[in-house]
Amino acid sequence: MRKYLYLSIAALCAASLASCSSDDNNEPEVPVTGQKSPVYVLNQGNFYNAIEGGLSVIDLEEKTISNNVFKSANNRSLGDTPQCGVAYGSKIYVGTSQSNTIEIIDRASYLSYKQIRLSENPQNGTSPYSMVADKGYVYISMYDGYLARLDTLTMTIDKSVAVGANPDQIALHNGKIFVPVSEGMNWPDYGRTACIVDPKSMTVEKKFNVGLNPTQFISTGSNLFLLCKGNYADVPSTLYEITEGTDDNNNQTYVSSTICNATLAAAFNGSVAIIDEPFVEGAPQATYRTYDPETKALSDWNIEQPDYANAIYFDSMSGNLFIASYVMNGMYPSYDLPGYVNVYDTTGENLLFKADLEAAGPACMFSHKK
Repeated sequence: MRKYLYLSIAALCAASLASCSSDDNNEPEVPVTGQKSPVYVLNQGNFYNAIEGGLSVIDLEEKTISNNVFKSANNRSLGDTPQCGVAYGSKIYVGTSQSNTIEIIDRASYLSYKQIRLSENPQNGTSPYSMVADKGYVYISMYDGYLARLDTLTMTIDKSVAVGANPDQIALHNGKIFVPVSEGMNWPDYGRTACIVDPKSMTVEKKFNVGLNPTQFISTGSNLFLLCKGNYADVPSTLYEITEGTDDNNNQTYVSSTICNATLAAAFNGSVAIIDEPFVEGAPQATYRTYDPETKALSDWNIEQPDYANAIYFDSMSGNLFIASYVMNGMYPSYDLPGYVNVYDTTGENLLFKADLEAAGPACMFSHKK
């Protein structure tokens, strides 16, 4: 049956002269370079205080925000703790880490195509934590130890591989998926390894040592970085540059070089935007910098800072930079009150507008991949 579906899609592409990927299960991408597609904000809410999260959409042309778009369209919640998402083709994919679901959503209407209940097939992992999309698939790190692959045509998980305890935020780099194995639930014995998964075979090709508590791989396209959270005490959260090489026996190696202390980081026009804002009693103390991988130079980043940054995102389609923030409740960030997103221009320094959210815990931002 699927064979005939492929043939039908190919015939439709040829008849309409529309661009269609050479991958037989790949859905054509929607936006054209230069257009400003929406930026999506996932709000986690607060599971322990029974505060609901949701999906917000920032319109860059109108400089407006629409809140709770999924609930408005479907008359139900996304679930407990929306954790990760991607926009790919005509759909949005959202994973919830507490409800253990993946929601597949129409990008135009926000209506749900399908909800995958991961607990019904736990062999693929049940707690989605991070997503990337490429060549007709969505790859999902599952915090209970797996990397799963979702086929966007059949809207099912077709394969998974065990990668280690508590894999966190993955990145696609040089055609491979880099997975930080945080062991974040093993306090105080956090992990010190990462692995590389081949997306075609869904096998672990290599494991290598990294800094303490690896939580986020970041690819600028040419260079690879890794944010390691340390132990939240005497080992600070640190950003590393990962360099590929070979040892004396011609074996492939990956070396971690320390850049600076950092709690948040994102690729930004070939460089890296860095925020270091460790939690302290009372007023937050933040350092904002950028790193140029070509010159290996750190520079001060002069920016109108938000109250307490919780996520940073660069939209390669529009060139805009986004920082999601908690609001302050007295001297402390509030995890119960709605936050906001600062939208900056292409320099990353000038604030264009502030988008007020209606849900707490803005933790993940994404747009359609270029």
